Amino acid sequence: MIPFVIVKTKTGFAYVRPEHVVAINATDAAECMILMTDGVTITAAEPAEDVVARLEAEARDEDEAAETVKERT
Repeated sequence: MIPFVIVKTKTGFAYVRPEHVVAINATDAAECMILMTDGVTITAAEPAEDVVARLEAEARDEDEAAETVKERT
């Protein structure tokens, strides 16, 4: 299953696939802009540091899962 990261927006929540995130622009201390592939942008109503931390944690989890599968084969 493809993992999603939940991002809080002004109108609710967005579910983001980490592999489609290109960059995160910190607009101010409480908001950020998530730039994704194909020119999609999401305005998040939370600090960039929080979003980046969740994306990095998901990437680590995926790396660990891939390494576990590799070790089993």
